[in-house]
Amino acid sequence: MGMIEVATTSDVNSGGAKKSLGQSVRSVPVHRSVWTWFWVGLLAVGLPMLAIYFSRMWRMPHYQYFPFAVLAVVGLAWSRSDRRFYPPTTWVSLVCLGVGLAALGMGWALRSPWMVAIAFFFFAAGCLEVMRGERDRSLLALALPLALLVRLPLNYDLLLILELQPLTTKLSSLLLDVLGVPHAVANNVIELTSRELFVAEACSGIQSVFTLAFLSTLLIAVYRRRLWLTPLYLLIACVLAVAGNVLRVTTVAYVDHSSGWDWAVGWSHDLLGYATLGVAALFLVSFDHLVVAFLHPTGTAATESKTNPLIRLWNWCVDDGTTVDAVDAYFLAGAGAEGAAGSGAVSATRTSKATSWMRLLTGSKPLLIGTVGVMLVMFGVTTTRALSVKPMQFEEGGMGMFVEGLIFDPPTGVIESDAEEFSLAERETSRGGENPILGQNSDVWRYSTTTVGNGNLEGLFVLSQSYSSFHELCLCYQNQEWEILDRSTRPVERDESNAGPSGAGQSGAGQSEAGQSGMGENPVAYAAMRSVAGRRGHLWYAAVGASGSMPAPPARPGRLASRFVDSLDATPEAAEPIMMVQIWVTSDSSLTRSSVEKITADFALIRRRVAERVKGTEGEPASSESSESESRKLESNSEEGAVQ
Repeated sequence: MGMIEVATTSDVNSGGAKKSLGQSVRSVPVHRSVWTWFWVGLLAVGLPMLAIYFSRMWRMPHYQYFPFAVLAVVGLAWSRSDRRFYPPTTWVSLVCLGVGLAALGMGWALRSPWMVAIAFFFFAAGCLEVMRGERDRSLLALALPLALLVRLPLNYDLLLILELQPLTTKLSSLLLDVLGVPHAVANNVIELTSRELFVAEACSGIQSVFTLAFLSTLLIAVYRRRLWLTPLYLLIACVLAVAGNVLRVTTVAYVDHSSGWDWAVGWSHDLLGYATLGVAALFLVSFDHLVVAFLHPTGTAATESKTNPLIRLWNWCVDDGTTVDAVDAYFLAGAGAEGAAGSGAVSATRTSKATSWMRLLTGSKPLLIGTVGVMLVMFGVTTTRALSVKPMQFEEGGMGMFVEGLIFDPPTGVIESDAEEFSLAERETSRGGENPILGQNSDVWRYSTTTVGNGNLEGLFVLSQSYSSFHELCLCYQNQEWEILDRSTRPVERDESNAGPSGAGQSGAGQSEAGQSGMGENPVAYAAMRSVAGRRGHLWYAAVGASGSMPAPPARPGRLASRFVDSLDATPEAAEPIMMVQIWVTSDSSLTRSSVEKITADFALIRRRVAERVKGTEGEPASSESSESESRKLESNSEEGAVQ
């Protein structure tokens, strides 16, 4: 039977309960209503910090959909509502209001645009919860796309992109095998016969996962799907993002192999990206229709639904109650006519106390002036705090956990003397946050080396300190608009001829941490990157502990499920303050494998010598009275978890 819209018994009850309040709100012009200025003011108080927040978001390609999200929600709210604002009378709106105010207060205290963005989302959710229209008793579902405006904490968004790259690489390799394209796979790199193809280079870093997640929430809002389906829609969006990028990578590799065309850059790369995103979006719409086909309310009569708890539970889960069967319509129309007076009276009695004071406040001129004044004060506070927000610094891409004090202050000429088949020169030192891009305390040398594949290469060697845990430097560079193409670890083979005065072996913590596979030392982290201008960046980085240990870097920049747990690890090794050492080299093209291995060997030698000096095996012994005092200070500060 056809489905028609009717006023159900629940609608009669809820409608009767809110009728007097709605009439009192509508009797006051919109621009004179206290609740208009209340909600508009709350949404506007964070604008100064939101401007900073969205300007940072625009620098990240995977969040550049946010203008469309805001416009879509505003358009849907305008078209579906009666274009009036109502007081927060439901528990959902009150909770959203409380959480939003708490987040706004934390944003002021911490000068955090991210916290203000959270407050904006909850204020919008609370406002939409109490807004209504001809077909909707609440517009809360429209807040769902706005949730995608809040960036995931702890760089989970960047980690999600990196976690999906290995899966995309494996699936693309399987398709290339089916198509008969000869290739090899190394980390997130597909090595063709003519070139190396980075997965992030061919599919823009799996960035479409966030765009498809936004589209999935938009589908729920547009078609009024039940909110409990949101996790399922987001999961399908993630699966389709991977599938779309597998298609994209495979197409780039196949075209390069068969025709020699480079579709990894230029307009062809962008066009292919939009095409695969469009295909994935169509599959997402197809999934939505599949949900409707299986999850729809039953067409049984209301008399049976009323006595069958399973049917009532099913209909409650899959339908919002605005549509019923024609037989149900006839039955409910009669039942509603008979019981409307009684139920309406009960509802009016229950809500009279809750709505009477709301009715009085709606058109109160003194309260209106007071509300506007409070909102202006809050806007001024936000503006003042926004002016003192620090620019996005280098360390904000990682964990940003600093520890006071120095682990190792290299004497002049000592680090330079370690250079054998390379050179270190032009040292620059900064202390106490003088150069925040490189951390609290840093020493920088100009690094140069000669390679077989790429000739003479120049870059920087940086020693920065002190951190409470391993600092994922590749994410810092990504915040500086360098796109990560590959992030892996590279093994280090111990060269006994360069073992240095500590000679034949590494004792203590350094040796115990060395890999037991015969490599002699823990590997180092390596990341290949690309700038907006097309230049290539290459980063080698590792940690040296306050005891001279050389802890192994994570195989990848933190797994999604264990990153938070790892941050709470209180083992002695995790609590030990560390230094981060790195070599950063830029070039016009990719480095050859021999060049990467040469710089890896140079970096491993420098790390080893720094670790030996920290342990006191060379130079001034680290066991001196001042060094012991400094070490105790570092350990104490590490336990306190000092943060910049």
